[in-house]
Formats: sequence, C-alpha cells, structure tokens
Amino acid sequence: NDLAYLKRVTEIRNKVVSREHDDVPTELKGNDDAQALYGLIRRFFDGKELEAKVHDEVSADSALAVLKIFKGNRKVQFWDDDDAKNRVINDIDDFLYDELKGKRGIALTTDEMDEIIEDMMQLARSRRLLER
Repeated sequence: NDLAYLKRVTEIRNKVVSREHDDVPTELKGNDDAQALYGLIRRFFDGKELEAKVHDEVSADSALAVLKIFKGNRKVQFWDDDDAKNRVINDIDDFLYDELKGKRGIALTTDEMDEIIEDMMQLARSRRLLER
C-alpha cells in the first residue's frame, strides 16, 4: 500500500543522507574512510574461497590496518614527496604479504597486491587521507 511504500522510501532516503550502510561491519560504522577502503579491498577477496564471515572480517581488518598506515604517514604536501609515497606503498605491501598472505593464508598474487596498493593510493589521494 502507499503508506508502506512511503515509509520504505523515507528509510532509504535517510540512509543515503546519513551515509548508513547495512552491509558494513559494525567496527566500520561511522568511519567513512574505513568504509571506502573496505569496499575497495573486499572485491579482491571474491573468489578466494573464504566463508562470508571470514571474507567480511578480513576486509574490515584490512581496511582498518591500511587506514592506520595512512594516518601514521600524513604530512604536508605528501603527494610531492616520493620517499613518503614509497614508505606508504611498502607498508601496505608488507601488510598484504605478511598478514594476509602469510598469517591468514589468502592466496593473493603479486599482480593483485599491486592492484590493491594502486587502488588504495588513488582512494587516499581522492579522499585526502595523507594530507594534513
């Protein structure tokens, strides 16, 4: 009926306005940057034979870890400093290789890791995560 339709449309509108997402793990709610990283990295785990819960957990943990790397390397004119960029790239690479591939046993290829890093750096630039 019309009342139920109006109620549903209003709920959707409110979620869009408040940037509320149903499919985001609890630990990422209210953190738009972590949610963006989560959405980005999550797709790389598709087809990796992970249980849904593990898939979400690994994606959320990875988003928070990379966000921490970004926050720890913020500086004025970050994008003009090749050493700073290389340090962040190396830190993300170490995380992907040591934590995801090593400890969690997720089979990521070198090309996939390079693509993850490139996508994360682009996201960081567009969201200004590495600038003060």
